[in-house]
Amino acid sequence: MSNSSLPSWLKAEIFEPVLKDSFKNFKKINKFNATRGTKPGDNYATLMLRIELEIELNDSSTKSISYMLKLAHDSEAYQETLGQNKNNIFDLEREMFTKYVQEFKKLYSDVGLDVEFGAKCYKLDVPYDHVLLEDLKAKGVRPTNRLSGLDEEHCLSLLKKLAQWHAASAVRVATIGPYPQRLLEGLFGEDSKLMMSKMTDGMAKYMQKTASTFEGHEEYFDDLKAMEGHIFENVMDVGVIDPNEFNALNHGDCWISNLMFQYDQTTDKLLDAYLVDYQMCKYGNVAMDLLYFLISSPKLELKINKFDYFVKHYYDQLIKHLKLLNYTEKLPTLIDIHTQLLKYGIWGYATAGGVMTGANLEPTETATFENIFDDTPEGDAFRTLLFSGKQYKEHLKIVLPFLHNRGALQLSKRSK
Repeated sequence: MSNSSLPSWLKAEIFEPVLKDSFKNFKKINKFNATRGTKPGDNYATLMLRIELEIELNDSSTKSISYMLKLAHDSEAYQETLGQNKNNIFDLEREMFTKYVQEFKKLYSDVGLDVEFGAKCYKLDVPYDHVLLEDLKAKGVRPTNRLSGLDEEHCLSLLKKLAQWHAASAVRVATIGPYPQRLLEGLFGEDSKLMMSKMTDGMAKYMQKTASTFEGHEEYFDDLKAMEGHIFENVMDVGVIDPNEFNALNHGDCWISNLMFQYDQTTDKLLDAYLVDYQMCKYGNVAMDLLYFLISSPKLELKINKFDYFVKHYYDQLIKHLKLLNYTEKLPTLIDIHTQLLKYGIWGYATAGGVMTGANLEPTETATFENIFDDTPEGDAFRTLLFSGKQYKEHLKIVLPFLHNRGALQLSKRSK
């Protein structure tokens, strides 16, 4: 990334207060470099930079330090869809790391279990939207290959971590109290309606065009066509909190590009899963996270064949950790979880027409936030590309019949 494309305020000196807090014998910064932190197509909602610093200590020794810095896009599309939200996603993520992640970790440490949910978070003294995070690479934590999808071992590891997160978040409500309104709304609030509409009904025609090429599509195509124009209102119902259900704080954006895994640095054995990117958290039914992850991120041969097996593994881990944390409310049954997955099945459709497109997209420089939403020839060309890739079509071809057989393409609401 060239210096000319960096924000003018991004200078070495703004990191000095963080470095002084982290290194008591900090003297000065010798070198500063900022590079793109993700590949095209791996991140959309924010600009991710890797910050590399060489610092000098008071004893004249030097140390190499790196951080991950998330910034807002400087574009009309971002301002129109996310930039005007009263619930600023950067403030929300920083609060997630500094408040709720710490509360969840303490819940586990109080019962003798060390559970990590993400990187350390810092704040720069600048008047710009940002989140500064520890670079986990030094701990043997790294992302997987997005296009390969997750194998069974990685899926099970992630589902355990998701269950630990959900369990702690539910216990938090029972012991400390409810979450603030911004976490009850997430992206289902009034400010997000335009974005949600574009991500649902706005993508329907692309989904239909691709599905019409599949052998056997006649089985579900009438339902697909009947959904157009009504998807948004049904998707918004997924965000309504039913107090009679088991509810937890959903990660909200749990797909392969927002997951990292820790490996033994000698044997490369998988040790742990990490959730990253806490900008879209939303309290409510756990089907939101389960459908989002299970439809978007496992390998093709696992996605449908292991669906119920993965749900059972998640459930077992959820109950184990709810009991460990002395949850005082009624424990959900496995049928309760499956009931949510059926009731909110439209979220599986939204995932298939949303983040699953990105999970299977070959790297391209046209993979930008603007091209997802802009009504331009370039935006139309990119959205067409999202839905027409060979790998995506292989996934969609098995996902649509699966969702159809579960009733997810039958809408409960139809506006006039």
